[in-house]
Amino acid sequence: MLEYKMTGYGGYAVKFSPYFNDRLAVAAAKNFGLVGNGALFALRMTAEGVIADRIYHTQDALYDVAYSESNENQIVAGCGNGTVYLFDTNVPDHPVATWKEHSKEVYATSWNLINKDTFATSSWDGTIKIVSSTRKGSRFCC
Repeated sequence: MLEYKMTGYGGYAVKFSPYFNDRLAVAAAKNFGLVGNGALFALRMTAEGVIADRIYHTQDALYDVAYSESNENQIVAGCGNGTVYLFDTNVPDHPVATWKEHSKEVYATSWNLINKDTFATSSWDGTIKIVSSTRKGSRFCC
């Protein structure tokens, strides 16, 4: 069995890459997701075990992740402060885009399998947002 220890973090969601069968993304949080930082772990399985290709730290917990359907290096993550982050594993230190869409925790993210530039998020604020990752300011609210 393969294993990776996220020291100081608890995992909230894990998704396999739809492009590479050896890569996965993990949304994680400190302190049971109640207070404190979060992290996105971009992991890869190797013959020697699971390794972190990238670790992105956030100022609040991350609760869900989804791989982009149009770019094998991009991962969207839902954050405890209502923000949605888009990370690109080719960019080492920070997200490539952010959307402050919700007023409470973002607990679910899902990339559209047909309209590959679109993803959806849902939150404790009672809303679902549908966001285009390529058109600035383009979104629908439910």
